[in-house]
Amino acid sequence: MNTLFPIFVKPDQIHMLLVGGGPIGLEKFQAIIQNNDKAHITVIATKICHEFKIIMTQYKHIVFEERDFVESDLDEKHLVMLATNNHELNDQIRALASSKHILLNAADKPELCDFYLGSIVKKGNLKIAISTNGKSPSIAKRVKEFYRKCFLRRLMKHWN
Repeated sequence: MNTLFPIFVKPDQIHMLLVGGGPIGLEKFQAIIQNNDKAHITVIATKICHEFKIIMTQYKHIVFEERDFVESDLDEKHLVMLATNNHELNDQIRALASSKHILLNAADKPELCDFYLGSIVKKGNLKIAISTNGKSPSIAKRVKEFYRKCFLRRLMKHWN
């Protein structure tokens, strides 16, 4: 049974911390920015992939620091997203975030998460979020593609 409470967050009105600069960190970053390019994000990563560095140059309002995580990185943050393969670091940040009442999402680690990022279907002002309770992201992606195709078919009918 899916007991999640769905909400839509205004990323330009809260402060988010993203820890990790690899391909998964980039994926999380793009998911946020594609929904709101004015999002307040601080990215902390020991190493950042080349593609992420290039994309970061497009967003002057985003704070990025290529260094190790420190506890003060959580100061004044409302949401944390982890995109690291460092299990010890993830556990440490999970404990710190919990003690500060900060919501946390950890890529591919549902047991550490307070919330999940659903698959999103958008058309104008309509936005549909799809969740599998963190159990099957691949099914959520398939459902997303199904809805996306349904919207395209409807649009094509209206144009003809």
